[in-house]
Amino acid sequence: MSGTRERIICVGHAALDRVYAVDAWPVDSGKIPVHRFEESGGGMAANAAAAIARLGGEAVFWGPTGEDTVAGIIREQLATDGVDAEYLRPFPGKSSSHSAVIVDGRGERLVVGYRGSALQAPADWLPLEQLAFSRALLADVRWPEGAAEALRAARDEGIPAILDAEIADVEILERLAGIADHVIFSERGMAAWSAGDVQGGLRKVLSKGARVAAVTLGAKGVTWMESDATGKLQHVPAYPVNVVDTLAAGDVFHGAYALVLAEGQTPADAMRFATAAAAIKCTRPGGRRGTPDRAEVDAFLRAADGEEKQPKG
Repeated sequence: MSGTRERIICVGHAALDRVYAVDAWPVDSGKIPVHRFEESGGGMAANAAAAIARLGGEAVFWGPTGEDTVAGIIREQLATDGVDAEYLRPFPGKSSSHSAVIVDGRGERLVVGYRGSALQAPADWLPLEQLAFSRALLADVRWPEGAAEALRAARDEGIPAILDAEIADVEILERLAGIADHVIFSERGMAAWSAGDVQGGLRKVLSKGARVAAVTLGAKGVTWMESDATGKLQHVPAYPVNVVDTLAAGDVFHGAYALVLAEGQTPADAMRFATAAAAIKCTRPGGRRGTPDRAEVDAFLRAADGEEKQPKG
């Protein structure tokens, strides 16, 4: 663990999630009982920032909201989660994002999301000079204007510029993947990028100048390539856990990855740590609420290392 709190800026989407836990997703119209409800912060970059803070980093969030009651709740929740939200900016006349998240008995989720018009806001107000005092920049694809400005500035500053490449229009993925130096797709994002051709998709990202191109594969772990590893495909398998709720697991992965990179560790170290953090999150209900702290992830990895070293048979 690093002896200092590394400052990491997260840029993009902040939202409000209303989570409903049910036994199974509805297959027709009607009424189904909810056995757990919670209201929590959401949004890819905002969740990653909350995970960074929980894991011991200094998390800063930049992004737009509407000027509405939802925005006030989003701000309060970021502050509660230990995130610096000074530059969570409300825009008059715009709306904030919010979602209904239905979680079934297997821990899988169905997200019914409203993306607020605030995501169309300009990015000329971002305090990019603050990147000089930061160790990494993580951006998502939901606010393309902000992501583009911040990723370019981070690369110019010489700090890791990390893109959370969830599903988006191909034009947005093309634009942002070309200016990030760490691009991490979800399976759905990779499908949008390269029709599911993982190796071809990763090589395409590296050809655009990225140092690391990766895809998270849920229960199958994470696969990646590095520009200095002669195209070698690398993989960290997922840790076997009892899945309760996958909500925000991908965001926890990205936040954990950014933190370990900011500490000066290798992409391989960051992939392993992030995979463990996401696995622990999946064993717990809720989104941000299920994020582990640093001591929990370190203990989990020590236990996993011990199991791997045990003789077989």
